[in-house]
Amino acid sequence: MPDDQRNGPLDGAVAIMRRAPFSDNPRVGARGQRTQQRILDAALRAFGDQGYHACSIDRITTLARCSRISFYQYFASKEEVYRHLAGQVARQVSASTEALDPLTPDIEGWAAMRTWVARYAEIYSRYEPIFHSLEVDEVLAGMARHTGKETIGRIHARLATTTLPPRQLDPVIRLLLDCLNHTLEVRGILRSVVPDAYPGERIEVAITDVLHRTLFGMRADVNVHPSDGSRSPVLEFGPAMLDVLRQDGAMAPDAAANPALDSLLASARAVFVERGYHATRVDDLVEAAGVSHGAFYRYFRNKEHLARILTARAVQTVGAEVLELPDVAVLEGPTGTTVLRRWLRRYYAVHADEAVMLRVWVDAALQDPVIRTESAPPLDWGRRRMSRFLTPRGFGDADVDAVVMVALLGVFGARQRPPGEVEAAAQTIERGLLGR
Repeated sequence: MPDDQRNGPLDGAVAIMRRAPFSDNPRVGARGQRTQQRILDAALRAFGDQGYHACSIDRITTLARCSRISFYQYFASKEEVYRHLAGQVARQVSASTEALDPLTPDIEGWAAMRTWVARYAEIYSRYEPIFHSLEVDEVLAGMARHTGKETIGRIHARLATTTLPPRQLDPVIRLLLDCLNHTLEVRGILRSVVPDAYPGERIEVAITDVLHRTLFGMRADVNVHPSDGSRSPVLEFGPAMLDVLRQDGAMAPDAAANPALDSLLASARAVFVERGYHATRVDDLVEAAGVSHGAFYRYFRNKEHLARILTARAVQTVGAEVLELPDVAVLEGPTGTTVLRRWLRRYYAVHADEAVMLRVWVDAALQDPVIRTESAPPLDWGRRRMSRFLTPRGFGDADVDAVVMVALLGVFGARQRPPGEVEAAAQTIERGLLGR
């Protein structure tokens, strides 16, 4: 079925009406529905090509092959188009989870979860630009949180049984859902550099195995699938990021000698976090630092240069803590559970300070092809480190499970979480990734 029919009124049963004063008859017939859907499809493409912030209504109407007058018959603004698409996402995710079959420890339960993961991945693939920019609108961010809570409740209701402690169940499901979404983001960033790597089937099976093992424990004949034998390519750091990493020492501010630089570096992260990368202007950065534009351009070529320096520092700080992750042999010892939780608390303490800038950079990467290409090598470095960590466990597809672990650690540290969620992360690593 063509897209303009499949994703029209069928996806959410919402009436399509023209906006006054462009028509005496506000109701839209089949032709009008096709026009509206063409605009929505064009907006999705434009958001994907240029990012939400850079996209214009002119770009949308050009791709939709319609006039601005036609556009305004259906939508008041670019923001309204975006909200309409986000509503489609919320309805489709809800319907997908509502259709979830019972989750059981056996192969039927794994198959039910595999089907749900595939449906979610399909929705994500179609509406990827919307997933990338939900935080640009507080109303939509609230909608996403509501949909997430609804999804947790429905998955909980579909569980026939689980060996997880009851009080840990919802925090674990919440973390797993965040991990699922971020795994698809990480895969997309990696594939922006190596399009033929990380095929969807392999990633989706790995996600399903991790989810199923976390909820039901490892079952070799159900939730363990071997590698297809291929190795993921190594992604080298690009010249721009290497230049920042090598020269970062020269940017370390001496408060007496470089007060302007000190102030810019100290205040910029908060500005990027509050406004988001794309909405931040150089004007905002200099105002927050209390310096002149001339002082800004003395040290930085543009806002991207400053953001890249802050991101490189965050990568170095978090990467140093990742290197301290204990080996599997240590975690399998008598004190392994304590060691893992101690490391997770330390990692969270470090990551909580730096993750906000990493999240800003990842969000920028999801909407900017150039930044996306630069973001792939640091993620691949993490994937290779996690692959070395997982390989000694002796089962499954460690190379791709490593992508899931990168995503897990990324979302675990990317937001404020109650202390009890350290336990949720530990359970996911122990059960879902190490099969204990």
